[in-house]
Amino acid sequence: MRSSSDTLLNRTGVISAIILISCLCYEFIWHEGEEVSFSVDEESMMNDIDQITSFGPRVSGSESENLASQYISQRFTEIGLVNVEVIEYDFLSSWFVDAEPDEHQILMHAQLEQGAQNIPGLPDGTAGTARIAVDETGDLNHMEAFTYLGYSGSNHKHDNMLTFLGNGSEQTFADAGDLTDLAVMIELDGSRSLADIYRDSIDGNAGVVMVYTVGVENPPFKSVTVIEEGNTVPFPEAYGGQYSDLLIPYIYISEAVANTFHDYIEQASSDPLLHASLDGFWEGNNVGTRKLKIVKGEVQGSADGEILVGAHHDSVYTSPGAVDNAVGVSHLIEVASHMVDMKPESTVTFITWGGEELGMLGSQKFLQENSGYTDEIDLYINLDSTNLDPSIGLGTLGIETSEQDLLELIERVRKSTLGDTKWSEYTAGVSLNDHSVNSDHRSFNKHDIDTIAFFGWEYGEYHRNSDVPSIVNREGLGLTVEIALHVILDRGGYQINSEPLLQVPGFEGESESWVFPFIIALLAGLATGIGGLIVFIMREITPEFMAFLLAMAAGVMLLVSVADLWFKQALEFGFMSITGFFVIGMATVYAVSLYNSRDEENQELSREKKLYKSGILTAIALAIHNFPEGLAIGVAVLESAQYGLVLMAAIALHNIPEGIAVAAPIKAGGGGRLKATLIAMGTGMTEPLGAIFALLVLGPILSPFIVGSSLAFVGGIMTVVAYKELIPQAWAQERPRHMIVGAIFGAAVMQVSLILLG
Repeated sequence: MRSSSDTLLNRTGVISAIILISCLCYEFIWHEGEEVSFSVDEESMMNDIDQITSFGPRVSGSESENLASQYISQRFTEIGLVNVEVIEYDFLSSWFVDAEPDEHQILMHAQLEQGAQNIPGLPDGTAGTARIAVDETGDLNHMEAFTYLGYSGSNHKHDNMLTFLGNGSEQTFADAGDLTDLAVMIELDGSRSLADIYRDSIDGNAGVVMVYTVGVENPPFKSVTVIEEGNTVPFPEAYGGQYSDLLIPYIYISEAVANTFHDYIEQASSDPLLHASLDGFWEGNNVGTRKLKIVKGEVQGSADGEILVGAHHDSVYTSPGAVDNAVGVSHLIEVASHMVDMKPESTVTFITWGGEELGMLGSQKFLQENSGYTDEIDLYINLDSTNLDPSIGLGTLGIETSEQDLLELIERVRKSTLGDTKWSEYTAGVSLNDHSVNSDHRSFNKHDIDTIAFFGWEYGEYHRNSDVPSIVNREGLGLTVEIALHVILDRGGYQINSEPLLQVPGFEGESESWVFPFIIALLAGLATGIGGLIVFIMREITPEFMAFLLAMAAGVMLLVSVADLWFKQALEFGFMSITGFFVIGMATVYAVSLYNSRDEENQELSREKKLYKSGILTAIALAIHNFPEGLAIGVAVLESAQYGLVLMAAIALHNIPEGIAVAAPIKAGGGGRLKATLIAMGTGMTEPLGAIFALLVLGPILSPFIVGSSLAFVGGIMTVVAYKELIPQAWAQERPRHMIVGAIFGAAVMQVSLILLG
């Protein structure tokens, strides 16, 4: 008939096995295998867009850009990025200063005049005083009828005769010859660059050059740059700087204005007494050296490699730049806020650029000044103008990459994300770089860095003063963020910083002093004294109880060592290196064991003496291995106070039977109850010493990898102690059922504590 103790033992074994299996399934099947999902905060992104656009047009080098960079830096700090800094670079800028209300406003006007022709050599505007206007446009206001192009000159000119040079081909300029006192008008059809047209106009001594595009009624802003030796160079610095002091007004006019000018030119061509002339006050544009801003922050990874995520924070002078590119900056901040909650293997660096609208000068300058840094960058992700709104035909997200092998990754993420019903009206186009989109990823392409660019298609308010937050589609903001996050996690590796099921108040984050880790290491060490006290109190420790306790300690140690200190660290830092440290820990225990057991076989000792010696040798071995256990507590607390608490609980649990393993043979060998208890307690005092060593000596040089390696090293030590000391001693009690149940019980208790406490 089965006794009540047998029934209790069986029930304990079954319940422990069920708990252990359930916890392991949760940890390694359900929990680890669950799909990563994100809750995107559209309200936070809209708030960022509102704040950034409130500073006005953020031309690089302006006070508005300075305010925007300060705001972005503050947001980086708020969401938890580290190494946040605002970097400044000198660069050649182009900016506009509006006239005071009581001063001459920025404008121009054209007229069809009748009278004498311009006479070369006379002062500007002299001939016009001898003519009468038979038709005129009236004042053509800046921003409505025309805008400055980047690096335009600034003059106040009278009586520039209007002339049309087609699409501004090289041959057309050559045929036109001397352009003195002429206002040159070009139809911009993409056949020639803005820089080539500007250069030929200056070479011909033109007074002003104007471009327009068929179908473009609201004149946009464009910057005039030249590619030299693969670098983007502002026009005044290009061609050896020969045009830096020769800049003439270079403006973009609306199609309606161009049509009026065409009409005047046509009438004047048929009557020698009619003249189509242009007067302009173009003194608001400035060119000079200013400082652009770059804002940088990081989510530090646990291994080598780095991913950069960038978005330009500047805007053109004609626009507050809500879509271009406060939207991109808000996406970047939202992505960064989610990455803070991850444990990326690769460091993820977030950067907002100045100078993009003037030729991607910020990103280019950054890479030039950090040439050695480019080898560390595995991937650059660019976010530019990614506002999506299906209601106006802009429901497609543009994604392009520089590498064929990234297409499959992007396509997989695209399909997975768009499979969500909330994005049923949206699509995403994926392609290799075709150089149709000019943004900061081009700077990285020049350095052979893999890039992925997210962008939106040109919209009606592009580069105009109507690019305000009200045109942003709030409901579409999350799509770009979700796709970008999945790409980063797939390419960079990660672990979720999941919150513990059981929060311990006061144990959030890292320890800020040595006191807390010292105390918990001391408590773990004192647990060996509990084992000694058990021996002190009990008249006799039964083989059943001894087998259960020793096996329980082994179960605790093996589960923590193999599943947590080795396997999880290996997943994070790599199996080769972590396994190496784990093996070194195992070898250390073997070396100590061999040292302690030398010459033992040649000694003739009584049973009592052997027991006493066994207890002393066990005490020495445990004291040695308790030191790195304290080290493990110290480094664990540097990572997380809760993790240190979990490790303390694990060590304390197995220290109790270790104390018994020390005290019982010493007592049985004639050492006495008090001496046995004190020696058992003393073996645990090396644990707080190990914690202090970790904090005060190793603290300044500790990195995530060193922490993981140290934990793996201790895991190797605990593994050998478990199967070489505790399991053999438990087996020697000749109570296999008690030993098996004890091991399962210890492992179950430990796994529950790991899940509950984090």
